[in-house]
Formats: sequence, C-alpha cells, structure tokens
Amino acid sequence: MLNILFIADVIGAPGRDVVQALLPELKRRHALDLVVCNGENAAGGFGLTRDSAGGLFAAGIDVLTGGNHIWDRKESLGYLREEPRLVRPANLPPGTPGEGWRIVRAADGTAVGIINLLGRVFMKEADDPFRTVEAALEAMRGKARVVVVDIHAETTAEKIALGWYLDGRVSLVVGTHTHVQTADERVLPRGTAFICDAGMTGGFESVIGMDREAALRRFLTSMPERLTPASGDLRFNGVVVRVDPATGRAESIERLHIPCTPKTATTVRLLPGDEPAAAVRAAARVRVAELRGTGVVPTLALVSVGEDAASQLYLRRKVEACAEVGIEVKRVALTAGADTGTVVERVRALGASRDVHGILIQLPLPAPADAQAAIAALPPEKDVDGFHPVNAGRLAAGVPGFVPCTPRGILHLLRYYEIPLAGRHAVVLGRSAIVGRPLASLLSGKGTDMTVTVGHSASGPGLRELARQADLLVAAIGRPEFVTADWIKPGATVVDVGIHSLPSPRNDRRKLVGDVEAASASKVAGALTPVPGGVGPMTVAMVVANTVLAAEGQLASTRV
Repeated sequence: MLNILFIADVIGAPGRDVVQALLPELKRRHALDLVVCNGENAAGGFGLTRDSAGGLFAAGIDVLTGGNHIWDRKESLGYLREEPRLVRPANLPPGTPGEGWRIVRAADGTAVGIINLLGRVFMKEADDPFRTVEAALEAMRGKARVVVVDIHAETTAEKIALGWYLDGRVSLVVGTHTHVQTADERVLPRGTAFICDAGMTGGFESVIGMDREAALRRFLTSMPERLTPASGDLRFNGVVVRVDPATGRAESIERLHIPCTPKTATTVRLLPGDEPAAAVRAAARVRVAELRGTGVVPTLALVSVGEDAASQLYLRRKVEACAEVGIEVKRVALTAGADTGTVVERVRALGASRDVHGILIQLPLPAPADAQAAIAALPPEKDVDGFHPVNAGRLAAGVPGFVPCTPRGILHLLRYYEIPLAGRHAVVLGRSAIVGRPLASLLSGKGTDMTVTVGHSASGPGLRELARQADLLVAAIGRPEFVTADWIKPGATVVDVGIHSLPSPRNDRRKLVGDVEAASASKVAGALTPVPGGVGPMTVAMVVANTVLAAEGQLASTRV
C-alpha cells in the first residue's frame, strides 16, 4: 500500500511551526510515502515565498499545491517558474507561471500525479476545472496510476460534484480554501477518496487562521485592516489516504485534527536558524546553477591567519555551506605571525583575480596583522562580509551594498518567522561594527521602520531599564548570560547573538551559552533565538547569499 498525507492550508509561520513539530512523528506513525501540502497561505497568511516554501520542504513536505492567493507575494512569480515541487492551479490562462500538474515519485518509487484546480463559483475567473482535469489526466495517461487532486474552491457543491465526476479515475479529491475541516471523508464507490475540505493548519483561536481582533475590527468598521496569522490554539489538519499503487484505488481515508501542544512548560516561541538558513541555501543553489549555466563559477576566497580553533570551526562551516550550493572555495591560509603587509598583499591579489567573486577575511586576525588595513584592501564589490568602509557607508546611507552577514541574517530570521517590526521599539545591546551598528541601520531603515536604541558598555546603570522597553531586544554584548529575565519586557522577542563555551556544572564537558540567560529569559520573552542553532546558521547562510550576489553583480558589470 501507498500512504499519502495531504496537509491542509498552512497559515503563516504558526502553521509552518506546527508542520515542523508534528510531521516527523506523523511520517513514522503512518509510514508515509508522500507528503502533499497546500501552501498558498504559508507566507504571512497570504501567498507563498521562496523562504516559506523552503522551510516546508526542509520540514519534510514533498509537493506544495496552491490556490487563489499563491500570487499574493510578487516574488513568488519567478519561484513558481523554477521550483519543480510546486503545483499551481491548472485552470488558468496560458503563460501563467508554473505548472498545473506534475508527476512526482513517492518514497517507494511509485509515480504519483498531482493536479491543482481552482473552483469557479464565487472565485476569481478561471477556466472550467472539469475540462481542465480531463486534459491533465490525458497528459498523465500511462504515466501515473495514483493521482491526487486538490480542488481549491469556495462552494461545497462544486467540490462534491468534482469528487463524483472523478470517482474511479483518481485516487484522492481533496477540497481546500475554506479553512474549515469537514467531517465527510469517505471512499466513493469506484475507489476515489474524498473530503470536501481538509481544513487548515495553524492557529484556531482565530478567524479562519487570522488574528481575530483584527478580523473583528474589519467586520465592525468595514475599514481596511492588516490581517496577520493567529498563533493561539495551534492545530494540524489533513488526511491520510491508503492507495493500492497497482490500481490507483483508495482503500481508506483518515481525517486528522491534531492539537499542537508545547513540549515545554514555558510559552516562549523558539526561533531556530536552521530552517530559514536551509531556505536561503536552497535559493542560492538555484541561482548558482543559473550562473554556472552562463559559464560563471561563483568562487569565494577565505583568508585566515594561524590555527585558532574557533576560527577553523567557522571556516569549515562556511566551506560546507558553499559546497552544498555549488560555490567554489579558495582557501588562503597564512601562518601565524603573518604581518599586515603579507595579508594585504594576498588580499589585493585575490581582489585582482577575475576568477574570485567574493573575499572573506576570517576575524579576528592575530597580531601583528592589522584587520582594518586588510579590510581596506578589499575591493568593495568582493567584500562579502560587508565590513569595508564603502559598504558600511552605503548601509548607513540606505543605498545598496553588501550588508554584514550576522545583521542581515538576523533580519532575515525575524522576517521568516513574521515577527512584527514596523513601528516597534528595538534595543540593540552592543555597538560593534560587525553586529550592533549595522543592525541598528537595518532595523531603522525604510521598509523595516523600527525605532532603534543602541545600548553599550558606557550606557551606565540605566541600560537594564532601557532594555526593558524593547519589543525587540538584541543581545550582542559579548558577555556570557549577561541578559537575564529582569532585562526583558514580557512578551518581547529576544535575539541572542553571543556564543560562549563555559564549564558544565554537571560533568567535565563544556556547554555553549549566549549573551542571554536562556532559562530565565524563556519565562518572560515571547520569542527567543536558541544558542547554539539560532543566529549562527543564519550568519553562515548569508555568507553564501552575499557570495552569490557578488558573482551576479560582477557578471552584470561585464555585460555593460
């Protein structure tokens, strides 16, 4: 038997969190061979982006289907053209980006056809789904016996009618769009499993997945109101279907409605960096392939001095991330004691090479080498760390340039998890040129629109009270477990940039901690990045992203 899970409409980051939390156990319990998911609302409750899709794929989903909201994010257009695991509604005019049906392989190798359709009743104009599905089935004839149809439609009647129309010709007809799960799951007489609506995956303390207070204001005032995904009472909706792969007939359909309860006693929401970092690397992999198709092999030069253990670990992670996406790495390892002139000479030689697109100097540089002189020797267009004075000035002025990897990664992580930023107050603890100051520029910049305060070692005894005013508190102060619960405004989002190795009180091993005392902070904060596994993966991912940008920029300059 072939076991297929269909996950109902995933609503924003809360829905993605539910999938990530429950899917591994569901795969084990049901011995799943294929996971299909409707992802049209996965990005902020409206639309699908490369990042939100990448997170769902990383969680274990094999195919994403769409609906009428899949184009609500303009960046989805290019992604739909290039991502083979996405299926958009088929009954749309020729030239619409993406494909309306695809054949994929289940874990056991079985060919499975996936068809996505839009209903026509009370929906935006679309071609006849009944005639469109005939064309799709004809195209799949002889190629796939098992076929799953996602009918994204408003009315019960249209979905039921399609179920009867396709009975015996497809394995599953599953309705989506209304976000309200129906209890009419059954196997129709000729072997097609059917459910009128699979429901939604996300917050049920809501109005069909969206914040109920905002929805109520919209209904009561008839005024525009920005809707955001709800995060209360998280639940998973979907169906598991058992199909005979030899005939394509469904043997059973089981409706799933599973509460997603926290695994710990605290209510803090963890913001791990692994998932958004994987999405960044997946996007980079596509762009690297495009560059290689033009004959350009993106290449990053890593310059290091000495054998510092921590630096070597960071370098290995960068090498591994680059290798994963197809970026070539040129290691330039200078012996301990190399002076400034030696480092500058090697950096300038790399800067002059047309085969090197990005250069990263692993900091800190041991004496007698001068890090600032080495950074100043970088061509700004190859400065993938974003530390060159030209790039720092561009960031401060709000014009395009390379942004330091850790600040860029932090902002990407916050947006990935849909943390509200505009109009909120951010306090950044730390004023380094690597994290604190560039992050303050990013957060206060146009499009992010936060009010930002930078606190530091000279801020005096009022620093704690300043921190307690923050909706977003970023700890980049370089002191282990310095920020405790009494520094944090209840419900605030806390980003921990620090990482320190301390003796473990339980054994002879050492433990990694951040600038935030996680145990106490978790009792107060609304969201918290873990250490390790929070900001770190994002920093490495942004090295990859900046290297791709550098290669693309240099390719464009040669074409002018």
